[in-house]
Amino acid sequence: MKTFKEKFKQNFILGCIKYNNEFTLYLMPIAWWILNYVKYDPTIQLNESGFKNFRQGVLNVLDNKIQEYLDAIEEDKISNTEYINIVDNFSSEDSRITFFIDFDSKIYVNGFYDIEVKEYLPNESWKGKFDEPMNYIPINSFN
Repeated sequence: MKTFKEKFKQNFILGCIKYNNEFTLYLMPIAWWILNYVKYDPTIQLNESGFKNFRQGVLNVLDNKIQEYLDAIEEDKISNTEYINIVDNFSSEDSRITFFIDFDSKIYVNGFYDIEVKEYLPNESWKGKFDEPMNYIPINSFN
């Protein structure tokens, strides 16, 4: 398993996912934060059989794929204690929560400037916003 330092060197990004009213933190590569990877990279469909290890083959996180997606990113989950460690020991840029995915309300909040993530939502029922994710996460979620 990679250390936080190794993950930050590889540009892993911190974010939060809400599902069944539970808030969970993750530290993952940008590709894992893109919910509709087929739309982001249409060539992936041509090689789909070679991408079974990529999020366990979940290329578009539709309602019936949420649990599979969460299972695929399980190893990237971080605890509240680990998050506090990151805040205390890494730069403010590394410790910033950049993404918030709310599967309960189908809202995706993107605080990442380089990719317009809302263009890659699972379907039309989702709303995407470019905003500060912490504006949507209750402060006591990480206690």
